[in-house]
Amino acid sequence: MKDNDQNKWERWASLLHDNQSGPGAVKPEDQDNADFLMANRIFSLRTKVGRALRLRPAEEAWTIFKGRLYQPKRNTEFLKYAAVFLISALITGSGFWLYNRITSDLNDYTLISSPNGQISNVLLFDGTNVWLNAGSTLKYRRSFNKNDRQVFLEGEALFSVTENAKIPFIVQAGDARIKVFGTEFNVKAYKNEAKVETVLITGKVQFSAGGESVVMSAGDHLLYSLNTREIIKNKVNTGEYTSWKGGQIYFDDESLSNLTQLLERWYEVKFSFSGEHIKSYRFSGVINKDRSLSYTLNIIRDINKVEFEIKNENILIKDK
Repeated sequence: MKDNDQNKWERWASLLHDNQSGPGAVKPEDQDNADFLMANRIFSLRTKVGRALRLRPAEEAWTIFKGRLYQPKRNTEFLKYAAVFLISALITGSGFWLYNRITSDLNDYTLISSPNGQISNVLLFDGTNVWLNAGSTLKYRRSFNKNDRQVFLEGEALFSVTENAKIPFIVQAGDARIKVFGTEFNVKAYKNEAKVETVLITGKVQFSAGGESVVMSAGDHLLYSLNTREIIKNKVNTGEYTSWKGGQIYFDDESLSNLTQLLERWYEVKFSFSGEHIKSYRFSGVINKDRSLSYTLNIIRDINKVEFEIKNENILIKDK
């Protein structure tokens, strides 16, 4: 930007902020300049920009308003100055408000959701890779990876955490807190299930809940009951607990009640039971997400001797 162009834009900013004293005061001829009229139009948008910033990140707000500022007959050099001018106007006229807004945003949260019927993969700012199972949400502060690496999980997620000796990675899952420095592990903590499950694939983690703290090693499966506050740890085949990211779930003597909760998340349906005793029927086997719902229901029907009454997305389970 040339000095005379820069001075021109500074004079206009001064005029629009009613600060016309000193050597940079606006000149009368500037007020009839076409570019000045456009600058005035830009400045008049600052209130709308502020409203947008309250609803959207700054980048999105700028994307919205630069479209409104576009003039087919204006060249790109003008738009470059316009952008600089708008930023200058915001800083000069609303700097204090923006500072407080940016500061408060550090405590705001970003929410990532994997809806029913979908398995999602996301890469966090620190390089940590996260797989989210269907019906799961992950929340973290916008200041993530600056002073802390804490995330809040509701549902099921498989974490492959980037190592950082100075800032440990922490998963808050309901009452449970899992602290790691760099490892791979699976956490299951759905809101409608009275338990938190953690399976450690590699490394070590510290699991804390109910006033107790347990260090886990590779191959450990930890089950924490929200009702009894009891922690049970044993060794498992970790592959059976992480295969869900590829669309497979292994069940070993699982209740039909727990099984249908998974099917609801995967197939976006709703199950009900004609009798409470049916919920305790057991199931062992493998569920494949790439198979149709009817295929899966046929397998359950053969093993448990039950019938399904299907009405749209509502499925009633009853004895044969």
